[in-house]
Amino acid sequence: MRESHYTGVPSSQVADLLDDTLRKIGNEIDELHLPKLAAVVLGGGYGRGEGGVLKTPLGDRLYNDLDFFVFSYGGSRRENEQIHCELAKISERWEKVLGIAVDFSPVKNLSSLHRVSHTLMFQELLQGWIPVWGAVDWAKWIPAMRPDELPFSEAVRLLLNRGMGLMFAGEYLKSGKDDVDFVVRNMNKAILGCGDAFLLSAGHYCWRGPERVGAFRRFVKQMGLPEEYAASYEEAFHYKLEPIPKLPDKPWERWHFCRSFFMETVCRLAGTMVNASPREICAGLHRAVRKECSVLNLLRWLLRARGWRPLSMALDPPVVSVLCQLYEECRLTDSAPGYTSRLYRLWQFFN
Repeated sequence: MRESHYTGVPSSQVADLLDDTLRKIGNEIDELHLPKLAAVVLGGGYGRGEGGVLKTPLGDRLYNDLDFFVFSYGGSRRENEQIHCELAKISERWEKVLGIAVDFSPVKNLSSLHRVSHTLMFQELLQGWIPVWGAVDWAKWIPAMRPDELPFSEAVRLLLNRGMGLMFAGEYLKSGKDDVDFVVRNMNKAILGCGDAFLLSAGHYCWRGPERVGAFRRFVKQMGLPEEYAASYEEAFHYKLEPIPKLPDKPWERWHFCRSFFMETVCRLAGTMVNASPREICAGLHRAVRKECSVLNLLRWLLRARGWRPLSMALDPPVVSVLCQLYEECRLTDSAPGYTSRLYRLWQFFN
């Protein structure tokens, strides 16, 4: 079988499909004649060569979203919005064809990429991407970092997003919504997110998935964490590569395991005991990001959250405060998963 530079397991069908799809999307972008557009690249799992392959009776299918990153040559806000609007039409057409989400990122000016160079998302993009349109060497605009140079807030951001996904999965289970894939996918992503957050905070993160599996197993042994965490992380990684959307025999028991794993991860990142109070945990997380304080963080919180934080936390990255609120709500959802509308809004603003 043909090796695929898109997926973590060989699949000639998926490779051929993506080759054809990217070529056609590139041609459609070319026909738009957008003067400020510099480049479009495929990132995410398929861009790094770790995308999923869904095995079906009709053959191999795409499983993950297609994540495209879009760059412009000094476009104004209005020009970049026009680019995004035109690409959204392409996204809508291809989602119907492929049956998965096709996402074009908000347009980034090449000259502004230094502002996001410290993020896990863009550092991982540097590790693997596929050109779709444009010939500009956009990567030269982002200084490469070692995994141990990533800021602590990136571990917080990852944990926040995966924790919210876990809450969504619990809400689906509670309501009886018939979406097995959504529930199983988000429980597995929560497990991966917890392991990755541990590795990021400890400076042991690895760019390649298989390397992270080994690194997390060693970390679990070193820290005296439950062996089940390492085994579940490895299972979740294999699910990401070759998913089998099927509920476990005891779905609620599995959800509660994921919840416990998430809560322990938050506590340990905060440098507290597992049974510490939410106030102690929140204080610990804020201490851990003290090097990342800025007036910009204060302004972002005031403008979007429309409220004040305690003075000692006012300059900290907003994602830390949102994770603290998520932890508190997760602690109260032992029997009935749910979240407040305020938490959801804050997550949308700051994730």
